Amino acid sequence: MKILCLKIYADTLNGYRDGVPRLLDICGELGIEASFFFGMGTESRGGALSKIVGESKEIVASAPGILRDAFKRGHDCGVYGWNPLEWQSRLDKIKDTTLESDMKRAIEYFASRTGRRPNGVAAPGCRVNYMSLRIQDDLSLRYCSDTFGFYPFLPRLSWKIFETLQIPSTLPPVEAVLKRTSGADARAGFLELADSIGEGLSVLPMNAAVANDNVLRPALYEFLLHANESEVKFTSLDSVARNIATESLEPCEIVFAKAFGMSNEVAMQSPD
Repeated sequence: MKILCLKIYADTLNGYRDGVPRLLDICGELGIEASFFFGMGTESRGGALSKIVGESKEIVASAPGILRDAFKRGHDCGVYGWNPLEWQSRLDKIKDTTLESDMKRAIEYFASRTGRRPNGVAAPGCRVNYMSLRIQDDLSLRYCSDTFGFYPFLPRLSWKIFETLQIPSTLPPVEAVLKRTSGADARAGFLELADSIGEGLSVLPMNAAVANDNVLRPALYEFLLHANESEVKFTSLDSVARNIATESLEPCEIVFAKAFGMSNEVAMQSPD
């Protein structure tokens, strides 16, 4: 059986305010369950420049009803960091105490808006380090989706095996595939993605802002409609996690490499 999880993340204001509602409507129309991850803090990239220009655009706080709507519609909703763009660009420069404080603040903010803690989180940009994995263990999450890889596993880094289940993205990000195509070839890009869906579990990462493009959105809808009407079963990452006995999993090393034409190195499940 082909099983597909949509891993949708909102790390900018327009992705959250415009893209997420459009994707919620598409999922609702097609009866698709998905996993949504929300940046809880600001849109700024951090660092000295952001402080100088005063760049501090709130994401969820700008329209908290969108997060609540996703939750009420029955989707798996999780956290995509406190300040996702800063995490992506400066993770290894963030102090351990600041990282821990921000992660806990993101969890608490999510709970204050939905009435419950999230079951899962996703690391912005698929960037992790020893401290981020350790903090996630302390948060007692059901799962994390921080990496690219092949199948669910327990992560090992710097000789330590962490306890929180990792469900990696197995397919290239939608935006990475589509940036290699012109607008007229969007359907061809989605056909490429469709061909990548094999038997078993596939996880497709997608920036919510993709749904804001008037050319890409119809092609995305067509792709999801075709998959939904074929043998592909849509489910959420949380549903997958609920059916995995973590004690039976073998740990896998996390390595760092560039993938799918992405400009930065990302965390990947070692194939060894």
